[in-house]
Amino acid sequence: MTLESSNTTVGILYDIENAPFEMLNYTLGKARRFQPCRTIVISDWEERPEQKRWEKLLRRPGFTFRQISRTFLGKNSLDSALYDSAKLLYEEGVRRYFIITTDSDFVRIAQMLNSKEKSYIIGVGTKQASETLRNAYDEFIVYPAEEKETVRKKHTRKKAETAEKAEEALEKAEPKANKKAEPKKDVKSKKAKANKAEKNEKEKSVKAAKQEKAAKATKAAKDAKNVKAAKSANDEQTAANATAKNAKSKAAQQTAAAEKPEQANHVNHAAAAPSAAPAAKPEHKEKAAALPEGTFAVRLPKTLRKQLEARMQEEEVTMDELITYLLMRGLSH
Repeated sequence: MTLESSNTTVGILYDIENAPFEMLNYTLGKARRFQPCRTIVISDWEERPEQKRWEKLLRRPGFTFRQISRTFLGKNSLDSALYDSAKLLYEEGVRRYFIITTDSDFVRIAQMLNSKEKSYIIGVGTKQASETLRNAYDEFIVYPAEEKETVRKKHTRKKAETAEKAEEALEKAEPKANKKAEPKKDVKSKKAKANKAEKNEKEKSVKAAKQEKAAKATKAAKDAKNVKAAKSANDEQTAANATAKNAKSKAAQQTAAAEKPEQANHVNHAAAAPSAAPAAKPEHKEKAAALPEGTFAVRLPKTLRKQLEARMQEEEVTMDELITYLLMRGLSH
């Protein structure tokens, strides 16, 4: 894209995504300081059809408006397109620029415009612009501009100040006797003003008290609502825990009921086949005689007993229940 520019041209880079149309119009007014010259305004007009008001500016002499094409889709595609256009202008000899944005990503454009030969860059943005962005420019103009006092306002204010000073001087020069002999009308006027001021103070106090009371009532209602919600949540959690506990207890009872007949069968089976057990040694006969009838006594090796104790804790059963289960499992095979 050839823009046919020179060092008498002013380039305006308009960030249409982060600057309103009014900011562009404001900048065009500021660009008059460089007249006569040719001004080129570059932005992505087609992407923002609501900004078609810029077409009215086409009637202004000396202004050219260029549409840029974004090089790729994405968040920074407009920044990249403006960067490429600024680079073309720079290579063609343009050395005066306005950059309209508050986005700090445009710092790299300013750096590029000063890479080989110094350019004069004026930034236009809101007061939220970062210090990094402001320092990248030769000038930075805050938009909207702060309103200045008109001549009439200044004259009125100066007149009021003069009258106030004259009144103060008159009061100091008056003797105390004259102050005591003040006309009744002035006394009544001052008294009325004092009463009015007192009445206004009372009204402000009552209004403040009402607002404070309303705020406390709102806070109390909110706290009550939070307490109620927390209590409801605790009740629901308690109910859920009780239900889970009952279900677990019921399951344990059913398991115990199912295992009890099986354990009885194991014991009866062991009692019915005493001949299968090995003969007890003479030193253990006395201990075996002391056991109840129908009890099956086994002498376990130390290693095996440790393994059974570990499994007993893991399965949460007694030693008798574990041994009976293992014997029945072996008989079934």
